[in-house]
Amino acid sequence: MIHLELTLTNLQPKQKARILRLEGGFGFQKNVRSRGILEGKIVEVITRQPIGGPIVISIDKRNTAIGRGMASRIIVAVG
Repeated sequence: MIHLELTLTNLQPKQKARILRLEGGFGFQKNVRSRGILEGKIVEVITRQPIGGPIVISIDKRNTAIGRGMASRIIVAVG
């Protein structure tokens, strides 16, 4: 199966994708993993706040807000 790899920042509200990898150091990994953001999980973008604000995502029926810098280091597969 062919899938398109994007960063979480590329997804639009209501779009879902599978997390492929997390690109960052120990602190970043610890932060996102503590929020349940893990490889293999399905993530859905709930809202994208305007003017560079945070992105609200849902994983395992839990919503969390993450900054766009963090979101740009979360690689997802669509399709």
